[in-house]
Amino acid sequence: MTIGAISHLPTHEPDWISIGLLADQPAADALKAILNALDTAEEQVEGFRERIFSRRMCALRIYRTRNLWKLDIDPQSDRPFTSMDSWIEALYPGGTSRYAKESAATEKALDAVPITILAETPRCNARLLASPSVSETCRRDPVVQKAMLENSEKGFRQVLNVTHGQALEEFETLKFRFPKSTAEMVKKRLDEIGETWNLTTPESELLKGLFEEQETM
Repeated sequence: MTIGAISHLPTHEPDWISIGLLADQPAADALKAILNALDTAEEQVEGFRERIFSRRMCALRIYRTRNLWKLDIDPQSDRPFTSMDSWIEALYPGGTSRYAKESAATEKALDAVPITILAETPRCNARLLASPSVSETCRRDPVVQKAMLENSEKGFRQVLNVTHGQALEEFETLKFRFPKSTAEMVKKRLDEIGETWNLTTPESELLKGLFEEQETM
């Protein structure tokens, strides 16, 4: 994380006991200052997350188009990697690979988008344009690519649906928490559904990852 992303955070832990002993107005002022600083920092961190996604897409674009992943040795075989997916799995061990896989799948779907535009694209809009529901002709349209940079997620979806005749539904995030034994059964069922419906989008990978996250909570 860059210094800028946390520049509004206190440099040390506030003295909560001392604040709690202040008179009403000084205590309220001190706490309000802390809360405002935390809100500002949270906004900056969220923006930083967006930049991580776009920069990861750009890095993976160059890795993919130049096959640079072939330069690395697969520790499982002591030979060069045979696929970019296995390279990502090795580079991001454990559950963290799903974020890189989402970036890789989104980047690959947006092959027609120049890397200079990709670098400035918010994650939410990149995922919208990468949706299987969007035509390749639409993805190549410079007007669409410009709209991707200038609109919110809701606005960009409207541009795609109303102006360019696409059929994108709104996303709804669902979060569940299960005991480990139940989560295993749910994940198994999700895998079966994914095979039946041929779910290969980043969303389906994140759906499975959602339940993996719940186990660690």
